[in-house]
Amino acid sequence: MSRAYTIRISESIREHVRVEDGVQTRLEVLAVLSEEEMAELIAEELVDLGFERDGDTLTRTDEDGVEISVDAKSATVTVRVSAEGDVDETIERSARVYEEVLKDSRKRLRDSARAELKGKVDEEREKLTEELANALEAKLRDLRRELDGAGTRATAEALKVRAGQLGEIQEIHENDETGELTIKVKV
Repeated sequence: MSRAYTIRISESIREHVRVEDGVQTRLEVLAVLSEEEMAELIAEELVDLGFERDGDTLTRTDEDGVEISVDAKSATVTVRVSAEGDVDETIERSARVYEEVLKDSRKRLRDSARAELKGKVDEEREKLTEELANALEAKLRDLRRELDGAGTRATAEALKVRAGQLGEIQEIHENDETGELTIKVKV
C-alpha cells in the first residue's frame, strides 16, 4: 500500500521590468538652400524650442521622460520613451501525492509555479508596453505640431535668404494663420 504525502512548494520572483519604445520620422522641410544652411536654420528653430545642440544633433528630454533627438542635416527625428516596473510575487502550491510519484509531482508543481510567475512578469511587461505605446502616440500628436512649426519657420527663413540672394527684397508679407509668405524681389 502506497503512502500519501502532502507536498508544499513556494516560489518567488523579484524582477525589474524595463521596456522601451520609439519611432523615427522626418521633418517636412523644403530644400531651399544648401544642406548645411538648411541644417543651421532648423537647428536655430529647435534651440528656440528648448533643444540642446551638439553639432548637427539636437536633443531634448521632456518632463514626461520622452527623449527627442533631431539630426538637423537629414531632418530625421527620433522619439524614445521608456518605463519601468517591478514584479514581486510569491506563489505557494500544495498537492497530495503518492510515494511513487513524489519526485515527479514536486518537479511538476514547481515548474507550474515558475511558469505562472513568468506569466506575471510577461503581463507586467505587456502592460508597460501598452502604456508606452499610448503615451508615445499622444506625445507624437503634440510634438508633430511643434516640429512642423519649426520646419515651417526654418523654410520661411530660407526663402527670405534665397530671395535676398536673387535680388533686392522690396517687401515681405507673412500670414501666420494661413502660413502664407509673399516676398517681392527686385531683380
